[in-house]
Amino acid sequence: MADTEKKRVIRSKDERKAEIDKKIQYHKDCIKALEEKKANLDKPTTRGNRAKGIKRMISEAKLSDEETAKALGMSLDELKEKLAQAAAKK
Repeated sequence: MADTEKKRVIRSKDERKAEIDKKIQYHKDCIKALEEKKANLDKPTTRGNRAKGIKRMISEAKLSDEETAKALGMSLDELKEKLAQAAAKK
């Protein structure tokens, strides 16, 4: 009967400390991930959806340069200048 009884496992102090250290590291990693998410909330995201939409509309409508400038409310020279400035920024 003594052979079938379950004996209590006693772990050493080093084993218990190692387990606690493992848990502490896990929670530090979780905190770091949450802090990164919090910092990313303050950063603005730019997607450029409007620019893609305008390019798509112009190409689908097959407008001439003059018609495009008129639709945007500027002269052809102003449109060319804006496009040149935008190309220079990239």
